[in-house]
Amino acid sequence: MRDASPQKMLKWISRTYDMTPAALARMFQRNARTVSVWLKEGRIPENGRTKIRSAFYYLNNSPDPWTHRPKGGM
Repeated sequence: MRDASPQKMLKWISRTYDMTPAALARMFQRNARTVSVWLKEGRIPENGRTKIRSAFYYLNNSPDPWTHRPKGGM
């Protein structure tokens, strides 16, 4: 299963929770200009992508399919 890009995840969070770039910046501990670039251009560094994925799956109340499962677990 292929999931959405971090940019699409960020746009979903923004629309669903009616958050401005400034509010998203506070959420992801960045500045509003950085988040605006993420929203517009999709150039998101690895640590930003990780935070966005984590927030997206948390807000959807579902596990991130990319997380590692414990050994021996199903």
